[in-house]
Amino acid sequence: MEEITIVDKYMDEREFRNYVSTMFYKHDYNPIEIDDERVSDKNKKNDNDMLVTKDGIKYTVQTYLNIKIGDKQIEETLEDMLKEKVMYGLIVTNFYVNKTVKKAALEKNITILDRKEFEQGIYN
Repeated sequence: MEEITIVDKYMDEREFRNYVSTMFYKHDYNPIEIDDERVSDKNKKNDNDMLVTKDGIKYTVQTYLNIKIGDKQIEETLEDMLKEKVMYGLIVTNFYVNKTVKKAALEKNITILDRKEFEQGIYN
């Protein structure tokens, strides 16, 4: 069974966040903090998932499992960037994201890693 099938069908949001954290670690991102929204996030719909660094740059990371990415998720990431006082954000999703949405996010210093990255083996 392919990894992406396991992600799609068998993981919950917390497992997906932990999976993404592990993949970031394998790709030289250093975790600073992983937020469990059940405990520390007042806005239960805003998945402020983790802070990571790579090459001296700090990122806030949002993970979205089985959720279409659009303006709302970009705005949530921007809110977290302000809250955490970081210049860059990452959104990770198991869905495909169209080029228009990716471009709009990139204009706000947010990179979206979508299903393509899974298919290209970036998470292996």
